[in-house]
Amino acid sequence: MRNVLVGLDGSESSLTALDWAADTVGAAGRVHAVVGLNPWTRYIADGVAGRDVSYAETLEQDLVTRWTAAVGSRVGELATTVSVSTAAKALDDIATADRADAIVVGTHTSMLGIPARVGRTINHLIRITDHPVVVVPGRPPVGLDDGAVVVGIGRGNATRAAVRWAAHLARGRQLTVELLHATGDAPVFQADGALDLVRYEVGQRDPDEWQHGAIEHFAELMQTLAGPELDLVVSTPPGLAALRLDEASERSALLVLGRHRSVLDRGHHTAQPLRHALTHARCPVAVIADHPDWLLDG
Repeated sequence: MRNVLVGLDGSESSLTALDWAADTVGAAGRVHAVVGLNPWTRYIADGVAGRDVSYAETLEQDLVTRWTAAVGSRVGELATTVSVSTAAKALDDIATADRADAIVVGTHTSMLGIPARVGRTINHLIRITDHPVVVVPGRPPVGLDDGAVVVGIGRGNATRAAVRWAAHLARGRQLTVELLHATGDAPVFQADGALDLVRYEVGQRDPDEWQHGAIEHFAELMQTLAGPELDLVVSTPPGLAALRLDEASERSALLVLGRHRSVLDRGHHTAQPLRHALTHARCPVAVIADHPDWLLDG
């Protein structure tokens, strides 16, 4: 990731996400900080409150002089934009125009530090975008170049997309990548797609045989795409995927998980391991949609 988009709203969580993005892209990278200004919010702030200076102008000033001032010297290029649009749509549209490597957002926590529900913006964003979305939950335990990148292995196109994205990330960085495939029994709604579910649950193949074949297949794909010098670890711990991923996040720099967007529910359903990771993980979580357009580039 050398060219990333960061969603800002002035909150501590969004500023933490910006700080993580700056550390990740480094001195040669590019960060584009974006504020999505809902048109109705602007109307209320300007029309009803009778402001002398428009709300958009106030946000633009805060964005440049306060929120991003500390990271400008740490990256090669810093851009800022206030977009009159909902936050999710603004981030998706600008990421497409920028050909961004990822969209980075922060997640809010409760006053007790307990992860809250996934917010409306993140829910909407990961449902509509084809771009990788990195959700940063507070202060990560380690930086991207100082810890392992853990890829959750399931089944279907979303897992394949996650493996390919992680391999793309590992190229050019000295990263350790761990492929984690939990072997415990799981509810059927954790399957990536209907066809995978039918083949797995109704077919004649032994589940243990399928799991063994799947992890070997994705390990071979990862090594091929990232190169023979990649430090690759394969783990198949017993237990539910959500719990094993939660444990892995305590020692990892990044979790990479695929998101299947079924046409049956228009992408509204989030599988339980991903939903749990977004609300409990201690490290950033990269959500990769099945069939993202950038994968077609190689």
